[in-house]
Amino acid sequence: MAAALLLTQLTATAFGEHGGGEIGSILNCDRPVIPPRCTSVGDDLRHHVAFDDSLTDELATALRGSMADDYGPTRLSLIAGETVTPWTDVIAYSGDYGDNGAAAWVYCPSGSVQGINRAGDRWCRHQEMHFNLNPRFGLFFDDGASRDHVACHELGHTLGLRHWGNPPQSDGPAAATCMNTNTPNGPTTLHEFDVEHIDAYAYQAPRSPAFRLVQAPEGSAVASASTGGGLVGASEVEVPTSLASLVDVADVVVRGRVTAVEPGRAFGPRDHALHYAAVTVSIDQLVAGRTAMASASTLTLEIPLFDGPRQLSQLRSALIDTERLMFLRNKGESAAAAGLPVDAQRDDRAFYRLVTFGSEILNAGSQAVIPPDESGLLQRFAGMPFDDVVASVGAVAGD
Repeated sequence: MAAALLLTQLTATAFGEHGGGEIGSILNCDRPVIPPRCTSVGDDLRHHVAFDDSLTDELATALRGSMADDYGPTRLSLIAGETVTPWTDVIAYSGDYGDNGAAAWVYCPSGSVQGINRAGDRWCRHQEMHFNLNPRFGLFFDDGASRDHVACHELGHTLGLRHWGNPPQSDGPAAATCMNTNTPNGPTTLHEFDVEHIDAYAYQAPRSPAFRLVQAPEGSAVASASTGGGLVGASEVEVPTSLASLVDVADVVVRGRVTAVEPGRAFGPRDHALHYAAVTVSIDQLVAGRTAMASASTLTLEIPLFDGPRQLSQLRSALIDTERLMFLRNKGESAAAAGLPVDAQRDDRAFYRLVTFGSEILNAGSQAVIPPDESGLLQRFAGMPFDDVVASVGAVAGD
């Protein structure tokens, strides 16, 4: 039972007398662990929690109570609902998931809308919060106080709160907080330091996609779909710190031309579905890595349409017939790494996403144009001959 609750203890800088870490995203969500789990932060001050039909009435009551009593005193607004929308931050489930070593966990699926904020933390919408009703973990759910504890704890992880450093896990002050780790029947409320962490944190994400012109050399202009500092289509969970690491985390780096932009997949209820554009890229050169299908001459890049299908016409005019060097992750391989079912892996193998916001270079008049990006890793190539940029990236991949 000692290893039952969520994430391993991580060491971080202390805050006040808090023995644990501050708010932040923890662990790569693509890790091959079962159940898949990681901690993300919210993308703004409104935190929407949807209750799945599988959630028991008792746990729904515990979550509503914690949202009001524990998180109500913070500057956040936690909003409960039964319908999943594009703005839903968390979806809560419960069920008997077996004796898998976890009483509860939070996870950001690879297909979720996500990114990296200015603090360098992963934010995620449609986080999954699971409560494991297997008898092995009955101590966490047998009475109201226990359910209040685990509800408060998991909500904290969806906002980026980390475990406290309480004995026996590490040296730190014992204190009444639901963010204690491995404590069935533990405290049911946040500590004042938890509230301070939340109130001090800048919950924000890059803006929803908008279109703007990126100036190319010699006064021409290249239309670019941009996500507040980076190109659209990224659902980034990686944080590369160098060009080499960007190449390394990409499943494939391709030089290609956009030939079509069509309606793609949609997720969620029909009246609040999140739609994707299916962008066909004709592959001119495999600069690094490999495609999911070895003989593929095209691939499909998925771009989320936050403003709905009406964005398609803008996207077509911005992307079709443009040549780009793209650093991509395959959604199916990401699903496999996260231990998701084979069916999910098969469904996603045909689709790709950008590794990070801005992990793309445009060819404008044979010169490289770098859309604004969070990391700035590609800015060195601005204005260089496009062919030379492709060769430079290929050389890095070959090192």
